[in-house]
Amino acid sequence: MSLSHLFNRYDRAIWIRVCGTILTTVTSFAIRPFMAIYLYSKTGSIYYIGIILGLAPLAGIFSNLASGGLADKYGRKPLMVWSLLLQSLPMFGFAFASTPLQFCVVSVVNGMASSLFFPAANAQVSDVVPESRRAEVFALLHTALNVGAAVGPMLGLLLVSINQRLAFIMAGSTLLIYCLLVFLLIPETLQHKAQAQAKKPEPLRLGDHKLLLALTALAAPITLLYAQVEANFPLYLQQNFSNYLTIFTSLMTMNGTIVVLSAVWLAKRTEKLNTTNVLLTGYLLFALVGIGYGLGPWAKSVALLFAAEVIFTIGECITFPNQQKLIARIAPQNMRGRYFSVFGINWGISKSIGPLLGGIILTHAGGLALFFSISALLLLSGLTLRWVSARNAPSQSPAPVTLSK
Repeated sequence: MSLSHLFNRYDRAIWIRVCGTILTTVTSFAIRPFMAIYLYSKTGSIYYIGIILGLAPLAGIFSNLASGGLADKYGRKPLMVWSLLLQSLPMFGFAFASTPLQFCVVSVVNGMASSLFFPAANAQVSDVVPESRRAEVFALLHTALNVGAAVGPMLGLLLVSINQRLAFIMAGSTLLIYCLLVFLLIPETLQHKAQAQAKKPEPLRLGDHKLLLALTALAAPITLLYAQVEANFPLYLQQNFSNYLTIFTSLMTMNGTIVVLSAVWLAKRTEKLNTTNVLLTGYLLFALVGIGYGLGPWAKSVALLFAAEVIFTIGECITFPNQQKLIARIAPQNMRGRYFSVFGINWGISKSIGPLLGGIILTHAGGLALFFSISALLLLSGLTLRWVSARNAPSQSPAPVTLSK
């Protein structure tokens, strides 16, 4: 496939998203390897880390609920621009905060600002991409994110050796650049007809959208695993390895590199498969990851950790694009923003309670118990998803097609 054909395959808005995502995630992933350690050095408490990291998604739940309706009413672009602009402020705040209270305030602002972005941005994909290519495009965006995951951690090690604040300042600056790209180069994609209908929107009565609620609840264990990776996994590694930071950044770099090389390919290979079976496979793979993350540090086996990371990578490559494709499929056209908004709550809930709850389990029962319990929860959720899909596939009122192909 030639470069011109590849470029013309997707709308310009998608390519701006790809470029902006790479730009911002390189710096955000530069922060992630040492974020928990950085906060621990500033606060001296594992519980403060859990509270600070948990406040962002908790605050994001409320703005997330509002953002979908705003995106359906006023358009995708305004929400994306304001989100990126406001996200830049807490990045600078993290660089100069010094007390637990200041970090808490910065975290709240960060959570509220970042949750405005993805309901609008994912609805934008549904606006401009045919259903047959949506999983592929979501995988492309996930690939862009993981370019940052591949490059960022090693950049973070370099920046930390110079000045820890520099990483936050760079992250804030790249968010401002992405904001400018969206403002200048991405047109509004919400159709005028749909926008006119949304000015008198049909209420989203959650009781009438039980499938959406079920999918949201069942996605939470996956994001709970992610919450531990960002908050407590580095601390678990620190307890068992002297070179824990190098191990953690190497795992993240390997994850990002494999995703960049395989995400779109895996999305194309799973595009025509039964969506429920693909998602169940993803849950099973994530459950294996939890076992590997628990046993690796306990057994002091770096090889086991890297094997778990490979499985983790395959799991996320097949799960997230198909989750987003499924939500886009079942969402009524005039409720796309709100559907993605409600589904995004699973991230907020897991990441708000996950760091603190995981920190308590890590402190009192150890990392083995923490990750084994998440594995059990993932296995249960995957099997429940299979049961829910079997019940809902024959008749699914909000969706133009059935749950499973």
